[in-house]
Amino acid sequence: MVLTPLIKSASKVMLLSRLGFDSNNPRDQALYLQMKEEAVRAFESQLKNRREMLKPAYANMSPPFAANHFTDAAFSAVIQSIWRNASPNTRPWYDQGAVANGDNWIILWMLYHACRYRDARNSKATSRNFHDDDDLDDNASEGSSTTPRVSQATRNSVYYDAARDGYRR
Repeated sequence: MVLTPLIKSASKVMLLSRLGFDSNNPRDQALYLQMKEEAVRAFESQLKNRREMLKPAYANMSPPFAANHFTDAAFSAVIQSIWRNASPNTRPWYDQGAVANGDNWIILWMLYHACRYRDARNSKATSRNFHDDDDLDDNASEGSSTTPRVSQATRNSVYYDAARDGYRR
């Protein structure tokens, strides 16, 4: 079964929902973390500081590079690498993310967020949990099972969104 694709900038809550994961289930948490780790390893080894993977308009920039600075071909190659080298636990899930052009929307989401949260311009980039702001879903109720309780100060914090090349709340 192939799951309906989700856009790469969608929140973590939306991803977990689409995958049918329960954020309170230890098995689902472990699987999500394993997927995240595979994307981070691939980002670190295949994209980070790799100027040859950049779009021509960004060729003279200094690292760190934002997700939108890389070519589609570079992202696609890394997606294929992650998929090809996936663990037995993550591979069945990745197989459900196949799209017509040969890419994988689940891996794209993971890779995009791995890159996004390692952009030093992002005020949350130094956090140990690189999906901090993905836990905030303005459309979900504070007490829902998929959204952790978040203080008003955290909810109102400003961070740099490299994908949109600007600051967001």
